[in-house]
Amino acid sequence: MASILDSFKGTFSDKFAFFKMLVFAIPLYIFYDNYLKGVAAFASISVYIYITAFFLFGFIIKTASSVLNEEDSVMPPLNPFKLAFSALKGILAILPATWISVSLANFVNQFINTIPWLDNTLKTVVWLVAASVILTSFLMYVKSERILDAFNIKLLIEKAGDFMLGIIFYLLQLIAINIPTTGLIGYSLYILFGFGPLFYFFIAYVIIFNLIAAAHYMAQLQYEILGFDRTDLTLQ
Repeated sequence: MASILDSFKGTFSDKFAFFKMLVFAIPLYIFYDNYLKGVAAFASISVYIYITAFFLFGFIIKTASSVLNEEDSVMPPLNPFKLAFSALKGILAILPATWISVSLANFVNQFINTIPWLDNTLKTVVWLVAASVILTSFLMYVKSERILDAFNIKLLIEKAGDFMLGIIFYLLQLIAINIPTTGLIGYSLYILFGFGPLFYFFIAYVIIFNLIAAAHYMAQLQYEILGFDRTDLTLQ
């Protein structure tokens, strides 16, 4: 069974994990710091956050692929060319499923008009379904990083529901594990130093850590739900 504790442990204990995550946490911190300073400063640096997000996407793909292929290191080397190539292929792989899912979700949600709390619940379910389709397409791609693997429509339809349940269960675990860890450390930093650079940098680092740990967890979930053969994208 996919374990969030294994994903956190595997991510944190990986070789040079702290420094690799630091590479992505620093731009995120700078971005937020400029956002706090005002629109002008924020706009001047916004392009860099898109570049960071692009390389981070490639890093997440490589991390999930490393877990699935049981490589010695969970996180990949910070090779910008390999990360960019993985990110570009990943975008092409999930673009069709993303466009269709988001378009259908927006189309369906415009007809939901009952009472506020029920509307919000139904719209959340619709977006969970859309997210599960996108995630399924993504995880079909990451095993071998072949773009066409993400276009297995039959597998996508069959397994998206399982991944939706997996997403919900993961989010519940994520909240449960972050409250006593991130919450406690963040509160301690706030008490000692207040809301300032150290606190905001800690939050930036935690966001990056959770994203990479999520890639580790989703790789476990992919293996558990899809049960791929090591050499081909077929159900066992």
